[in-house]
Formats: sequence, structure tokens, C-alpha cells
Amino acid sequence: MASPTRILFIGIDSADKDLILQWSSMGLLPTFSHLLEQSAWGVTTTPVGFYVGAVWPSFATGVSAARHGRYNFSQLRTGTYETYRHNSFDLEGERFWDVLSSAGKRVAIIDVPLTPPSERLNGMQITDWGVHKANKQDVFHAYPVRLASEVEAEFGKNPIPRCNDIERTPEGFQQFVEAMIARTNSKEKLSTKYLRQGPWDLFLTVFTEPHCVGHQCWHLHDSRHADHDPLLAASLGDPLLAGYRALDASIGRLISEVDKDSYVFVYSSHGMGPQDGVNSFLERILLRLDHHDAAKRPTPASSSLADRLARKLRTYARSPELLWWRFRKFLDPGLEFPVPDFAAVTLHVEDRRYFMLSNNDACGAIRINVVGREPRGKVSMGEQYEQVCQQLVQDLKAIVYVETGEPVVKEVLRTSHHYQGHHLADLPDLIVEWNRKESPRSIESAKIGRLHNAYSGVRTGDHKPEGIVFVTGPGVSSGAISQPISALDFAPTLARLLNVHWPGAEGACMPCIQKAITASALEPLDSRQEGQQTRNT
Repeated sequence: MASPTRILFIGIDSADKDLILQWSSMGLLPTFSHLLEQSAWGVTTTPVGFYVGAVWPSFATGVSAARHGRYNFSQLRTGTYETYRHNSFDLEGERFWDVLSSAGKRVAIIDVPLTPPSERLNGMQITDWGVHKANKQDVFHAYPVRLASEVEAEFGKNPIPRCNDIERTPEGFQQFVEAMIARTNSKEKLSTKYLRQGPWDLFLTVFTEPHCVGHQCWHLHDSRHADHDPLLAASLGDPLLAGYRALDASIGRLISEVDKDSYVFVYSSHGMGPQDGVNSFLERILLRLDHHDAAKRPTPASSSLADRLARKLRTYARSPELLWWRFRKFLDPGLEFPVPDFAAVTLHVEDRRYFMLSNNDACGAIRINVVGREPRGKVSMGEQYEQVCQQLVQDLKAIVYVETGEPVVKEVLRTSHHYQGHHLADLPDLIVEWNRKESPRSIESAKIGRLHNAYSGVRTGDHKPEGIVFVTGPGVSSGAISQPISALDFAPTLARLLNVHWPGAEGACMPCIQKAITASALEPLDSRQEGQQTRNT
């Protein structure tokens, strides 16, 4: 019997749209092939420059990182040179399921990445049960609380809570892929169980396995990758295709659980491609550029031994456990260094005009060392700030790949041109969009000389910005959607579809849904309210 569900929303974390389209056209993904024929579908866009760390928080809140505050797992604590690990509980802004719940709608929310559990819902929620990277390893939350023990008893725990730690042998990769397919099947069964406990106004569940498999197994899928092993690939097959086919089947079975009057969304947040390691150049680029111009400026006094000692003492004051380890190390020379939290570190950048901030590997992020904003700022806001930014853009665009002579940098974006909100000052000042190439070995320019690729991570796949969405339901016309759909558009779209006013969202209702609503008997919102739901361009 079909579940009486108004909206079934199936999210997918980082399944590549190009692979979905390619394999659907080949008949390898029958569910997606059917969706291409029967749904309204189109390309989706993600937060500029921050599409790895901010896409799901922006999806959930309907606002940008400048308002919800999350752009990466490691962020600078404004007013210091300290970084901290951004906790999902730090996320600001209402999630749309809280808004819908407060309006009396019954909702079920399962595993939306990088979002915190809600305190109360008219319905249920499971958070961090089977995701790419939980807020805290091996910890998941549920509401009502009793659900946690119920879920664990029936479906167990995440078999691979941290995919970077897998064993990189033929057997290890085989076990990993099997575990990801098993988790896909478990997510389907878990979702089906609670979907059948409707009626639901909104049932939202997210599969995250393509994210993990894409990071770890891209070299087994892509024969052009520098780490491609033909023998291993031949013995294992294509892990991405195997994972996508399992996902395709699970999505098809979930869709069959709802009736023809339900609205169905299938949304992949952003894509996946080869990891090229190009972002590993950025910190060395910035150091060399700043050093190149150092002769034009006085030597900073902070390079003195006294200041270096002072910085070391401040580090110990903030991390007494490190001082305690050094004392124990003196007594026991064989004592191993404690594993650090690389998200929370002290940046020794007091003497620099600009420095790199962590932003995953997809886009580079640069912070200008601004007087009055940073503790020991070197660049004054105004004319000097503009000059430094303009020179950086010019210098970055002058860098080329040694092998081809092509530019390394596609574009350098000013964050303030794309974002507005009370967290704007917490974001990087500049975003570097790389002209990404397959396994670049070296780069050079007149100012930086020649640098060699220093990427040392284990991931062979990395993110691409575009996603894809499929929509079916009463009044929704099939065919390609002409304009890209923003990640910010889903919150107001779902609210509008359930006739709930939400003036705080920055996105806009998707045109295919607005058209379906207009043609239906759904009571329209007040025209003044509807006019407030406009896209943030």
C-alpha cells in the first residue's frame, strides 16, 4: 500500500551529475533513466567557492554562509589567528524542517549532512547515522530519543565512519565498496520503515555513499588518473558504477512506496571528479608572493627571537596538554606525539599581508591580514586593501602549469561580491577558483619561480560544483529545466509547496513547482508574502 506522503525528498551527497546522465543514457541506471523521461530535471548550483562545506547547511537553512556561519570544517576565529573545528551545533539559522514543523506539518528527516539535530519536531529525525563524516565519530542522534536504540538494534551503526582510514589493498577496497553498498541498502530499508509510518507532509532522506566512494575510488574508475591501477580495476570492476547502481535501485524502490499524488524530488548536491592536488600549491604561492615584495617593506620586528619565543609560550598557554607532553617526552624519549586536531591550530601569520585558510581542496581561500580585524594586521582597509587584493589577483593569474603553459587560476573572487550577512567578516576575503587539470606536476611564474605538486592526501577524487535535481508530481511538466536551481531554492520551494510562509529564505520557489501550484487548487499565499521570497543574486 502506498504511503500517504505529500513530499518525498531523496537527497544524494556528491553523486556526479555527468556520470548519472552518462550511465542513464546507457541504460545502466534504470531509475534515473525513467526520471529523465518523466520528470522536470535540471542542473543545480552550489554556494560560490564554498560548495564543499556549505552546500548542505545552505540547503537546510535557505541562506548563505554569511548568515548561517558555516563554510568549512576548519574556520578562523575572527579576531585571532586561531582556527577551530566547526561543529554542526554551531550552525545558525532555522532549518526548513523546523519551520514546517512549527507550522503543524508532520516531517521525517534522515541524515541531512552537516546539520544539527532539532530539539523537537512534529515527527521524527535521525542525524549522523550513515553519513560521509559525522559531527562526532560513532555518535548519531534521534528524535524522539527512543529511536536511537531502535535504529541501532535493527540497522546497526555506520560500518565505515571515516572513509579515509580504509585499508588500501585489493581486499581493503573490495570490503569498502561492499560496505558502502550495504549501507545504501540499509538506508533504503531504514527509510522505508519510517516512510510507511506516515502520513507525512515531508519525508526527507539522504544517501551519502557516493561521497565516500568518489573520494576513495576515483582512480579505480578513471583510467586517466595518475594512480590508476589497471589490474586492480579489472579485478574489482568500477566501484563508482557499482555504488551508483545500488543507489539507483534503492531510489526506485523508495519512490514506489508513495502514490502518484505525491511530489518526489531526487537531488544530488554537488559532483565528483579527479583529485588533482592543485590547492596544495596555495600556501607556498602566497609565501613566495609576499616574500618577493618583502624587499620593498621594512623587515618586521616580529621575526626576532623574543617574538618567536612569545608565540611559542602563547601556544603552550592555549594548549597545556602539549607542554605536558613535552615534559613527558623528556623523561620518556620514545613517547609518541599526540594526534592533533588539524582543524584547530595556531596560524603563525602575524608578519604576513595575507595567508591561506582551509577550504577543503576544491577552491583556495585567502584571508587578508587587516588592521583592526586581525590581532596584528598589516593591511589597512580602504585603498591599501584594494591595492593588495588587485595585486594578488594579477599575480595569481600570472601562474601557469609548466607542462602546458595554461593558467593555473581560472578566477579570483571577492567574497563580499557574492555574500552578505553578519558572518561576512568571518569568511575568507578571496576565493581562488582553479583551472583544474589532471595530475599537474609543476607550476611557475616570474614571481614565485617553480613549485612542484605537494599533495599528500589519500583521496583520489574531489568535488565539482554542479549538482542535479529531478522533480515529479501533480502539475509538474516533464523536461529539462532551462535555468539552474540554487541550493538555496529548496527551502522556500518545499515551504511553498506545503503552503507555509517563510520570509527569511534567500532563495526562490522553483519555477516548475510555482507553475504546478498556480495550476492546482492549493490556496495561494498572500501576494505580499510571496513577493518577499526572492532569490539572493
